[in-house]
Amino acid sequence: MKKDFDKELAELWEACTDKLFDKHTYVNRLEELLRNNGITEKSMILDVAGGFGFPAIELAKRGYQIVYSDGSQAMLERAMRNADLAGAPAHIFAFQAIGYSAVPWQEYAKSYGDEAWNALICKGNSLPYAVSWGKEKPDLTRAREQIKTTLSDFFRILVPGGILYVDKQPEAQDQAVEDIGEIEVDGRRLYLTCSFNNDKVRRIRNWTLTTKDLETGEEKNYPSQGYLLLEDELVPLLEEVGFSGVRKHVLEGDIYEAFIAKKPEEKIAKTKK
Repeated sequence: MKKDFDKELAELWEACTDKLFDKHTYVNRLEELLRNNGITEKSMILDVAGGFGFPAIELAKRGYQIVYSDGSQAMLERAMRNADLAGAPAHIFAFQAIGYSAVPWQEYAKSYGDEAWNALICKGNSLPYAVSWGKEKPDLTRAREQIKTTLSDFFRILVPGGILYVDKQPEAQDQAVEDIGEIEVDGRRLYLTCSFNNDKVRRIRNWTLTTKDLETGEEKNYPSQGYLLLEDELVPLLEEVGFSGVRKHVLEGDIYEAFIAKKPEEKIAKTKK
């Protein structure tokens, strides 16, 4: 049942983002941001929360050396399907092609070497769900600790001077129900809504996708509960693990707030006289 739930959630999240994002504009702005921070087609980029393949597939088709990674097997399978349909370069799945296995953030310490990447992309408000994606009532007591551990791993695998692009939900966001509209999944016509409630006191984000079958009227909920990561925690955590020059960026076409953080250059050793 868990496997079916993950597969359905991956399909619905892709349908949701197709409605909420202006993907073409977003990728254009993201590419500009990367270039403005020294990231080019010669740079090694890791998409650490690749989801269904956006924006890794689009960037790879533009000539970037970007590699996909995600902890969800259902997302990986969806991404591989999308990459094949889009004619994306094979290198995008350089790590996950062996056994076609997902790589959770908790395994980064043994999966990736130190100082191997020029840039990391962590988008889709993924970081707060490091221990809770697809779970209705997860244990969030260790969520902040896991987020810090994940950021430390991100810092470790970046080269000196490398950058991290990470986003989260808008700071001012409180609660809302958004009508995504009619979608089709496996031949079924569904009406999709997305609802969220941000408890800023207890730092909990309740997020639910709801489908209604337009033929049978059957409704189904896909809840996830995550740690509500706000700017007053994210920025200090980034600086605590070693990042510098943290700056907020809201890209055109996006629905989230992003931050750029840099791993400082290595200190130049003093020349002996």
